[in-house]
Amino acid sequence: MKSTGQCHMVEERIVLHYVYIFFTAVMISLGTTDVQGQSVSTISLQDRSATAGIDFVHYAPRPRWCEIGPTVVGSATNEGLSLVFEQENEYWKSNGRLMTMDEFANVHLIKMNGSGGSWLDYDRDGDWDLYLVNCQGDASITNALFENIGKGKFTRVNDSGAEDDGEGMAVSSADYNNDGYPDLLVTNYGDYKLFQNNGDKTFSNVSATAFPEGIKDLWYGGSAWGDYDNDGDLDLYITGYVDFSRRPKFTSLRFPMDFGGLPNTLFRNNGDGTFSNVTASTGVLDDASRKSMQVLFNDFNEDRLPDLFVTNDTDANGFYLNRGDGTFKPFSGPSGLSTTDGSMGVALGDFNKDGLTDLVYTNYASEVNTLATLVDNRSSNDGQLRNAVFVHDFESPLLHKLTWPKVSWAPGLFDLDNDTDLDLFFANGHLNSVSGDNRQANLLFENDGRGRFTDISEKSGVLATGNRIHRSAIFADYDDDGKVDIFITVNGQQVEDGKGNNIFDPNQGKGILFHNETRSNNNWLKVRLEGTKSNRDGFGATVQLTAGTINYKQSLVSGQGYFSSHAKEIYFGLGSLEIIAKIEVSWPSGIDQTFENIPVNQTVYIVEGKTMHQNTSHLTVK
Repeated sequence: MKSTGQCHMVEERIVLHYVYIFFTAVMISLGTTDVQGQSVSTISLQDRSATAGIDFVHYAPRPRWCEIGPTVVGSATNEGLSLVFEQENEYWKSNGRLMTMDEFANVHLIKMNGSGGSWLDYDRDGDWDLYLVNCQGDASITNALFENIGKGKFTRVNDSGAEDDGEGMAVSSADYNNDGYPDLLVTNYGDYKLFQNNGDKTFSNVSATAFPEGIKDLWYGGSAWGDYDNDGDLDLYITGYVDFSRRPKFTSLRFPMDFGGLPNTLFRNNGDGTFSNVTASTGVLDDASRKSMQVLFNDFNEDRLPDLFVTNDTDANGFYLNRGDGTFKPFSGPSGLSTTDGSMGVALGDFNKDGLTDLVYTNYASEVNTLATLVDNRSSNDGQLRNAVFVHDFESPLLHKLTWPKVSWAPGLFDLDNDTDLDLFFANGHLNSVSGDNRQANLLFENDGRGRFTDISEKSGVLATGNRIHRSAIFADYDDDGKVDIFITVNGQQVEDGKGNNIFDPNQGKGILFHNETRSNNNWLKVRLEGTKSNRDGFGATVQLTAGTINYKQSLVSGQGYFSSHAKEIYFGLGSLEIIAKIEVSWPSGIDQTFENIPVNQTVYIVEGKTMHQNTSHLTVK
C-alpha cells in the first residue's frame, strides 16, 4: 500500500507529464523548436529529375516470365513456361522456344536485380557528379556519366572512357592509386572492369593490367574498398552471385534457392597498379562461397582495422573480424548477423545514439528488414581480438509491418532534417510478383532521437513519385545546401495487371532525383577527408564531434547501400548548435587530430596529420 507521500509524488509526476505534453504541443504548433532545442520541421523531398538533365533509363522493358520463388513444374503462368527433356538434355520452354539454362537466365533472370550508380567528384571541382550503371547488355545502351554543372543541373559526358556496355550490376568509387582522383570499379554479369581516372575528365580501362591473374566469366554483384592490411592503399572485395551450373538437374526451378553461389574475392592492392587474389590466405573463402549481393568494410570493434560484412541471398550472411595479421576471423554466428533471409543492401550508423555503430540490411518480401543494434564490441573470446555482437531491434513495430510485404533493396541512414539523428530510407520494388505488377512504393521513417522510427513516407513527398521497380538509393548533397539528397535507380520491365494485360508506365526505367527541400533552422557540418599515411580517400577514418551535450561519431566507409557508392563525405546534422567545441579525427594509421571551436554550416576538408581547411570542399591535387 502506498503512503500519502508516495501518492503525492505519483500525482506530481502525472501533472508534470501532462505539462510536458502541453508544452511540446505548443512549441510544435508554433513551429519553433522542440524540447531538445532542434528546429521542428517536416522532411520534404521533391523529384527534380525532369529539370536536372539526368535523362537515363536503366534498361528497356523486358517480358515477365513467371512467379519467382515457388516451384515451377509443368506449365507455368504467363509465358507457358515448362520443363522439357530432349535427348537427355534439359530445356526450358517459353513461348514455344526451347532454351538452355544459360539462355533462359539471360532472357529472364539476369536483369531483375537491377543496377546501381555512384556519386563522385570525377573532375575535382568540388561538387558531386553521377555515374549510372545499365544492365541492358547492349552496345547501343551503355553506362553513363553526368557532370554536375551547378544550380541543380547535370550534363551527360560523352566519350569519358567509362561507357561500359556490359550487363551492368554495381559500381564502387575509390582512389585506388592514391593520385587524388576517384576511379570506378564496375561489376557485370560476365566480368568486372576497373576504370582509372586520368585526371583530365577521361577514364582508361586498366582491368587487364590491374588483375594479371585474369577475370573469370561469372555473375558478379556488389563491391567495396577498404585497407584491410593498413598499408596505406585500398584493397578490394568483389562479391559473386549465382552459378547456373551448380543446380541439380531435372528439378524444379526456384531462383535463387535451387542454385549454388559463386565465391567472393578479396584482392590485395600491391601498390603498383595491380591486385593479387588473397581470398584463401585471409580466411574469407570457406564462408563466402554463397549468393552474395553486397559487402561493407567497417571497423566495428574499434581497433582501427576494417572488418567485413557480406549480405547473402537465401544463405547466412557473412561477418569477419580483422585480426590485424592479414587474416580474418569468421564471426557470422556469434555476431548475430547470420540471418538466412534474402538479404540485399546494407547501411550503417549509430541510429540509437549510444556511441556504437549499428547496421540496417534489407530483405525479400515477407522478411522483415533487419535493424541490428551493436551491443558489445569490447569483450573477447581469446583475450586479443575484440568481438562485435549485435541484437535485432524491434522498437519500431510499424516499420516492420510496413516493410514486411516489400522487396527492399537499398537502405539509407542519413540525417535528412539535420536534427542530430539518423533517418531511415528504403528503396522497394518486387521481382515478378503474383499480381504481375512489380511496382512498389519507397518508404521513409523519421528517427525520434532514440532510435525509434515513424513512417513519414506520405507527408515527406516520397510517395509522390508513385510505385516503381526501385533498386538503388544513392546519397549526396549534390547542390551544396547542407541537406542530403537522394538519387534512386529504377528497373525497366513490362508490367502486367495479373490478367495478361500490359500496363503502360512511362516511368519504368527512369531514375528519381529527390532534392531535399526540408525547411528548418537546423545547422549542419560536412567533413571531407584526405589521407596521407592512410589511404587517400580516408576510408576507415572516424570523425567525432563534441558540442554541448552532443557527442556525435561517424565513419567514412565503402560499401553502403545496394550496388552503389554514396558521396565520400560525412554529414552531421547539428540542430540548434552554433559552434562545435571539438572535432576529433581517428585515422586508420593511428594518427589522431583535434580541432576546436569550429563554426557550423560549412564543409571542412581535413588532411591527415596536417590541418583543417574551412569553407572548402576540395584542394588542388598534388
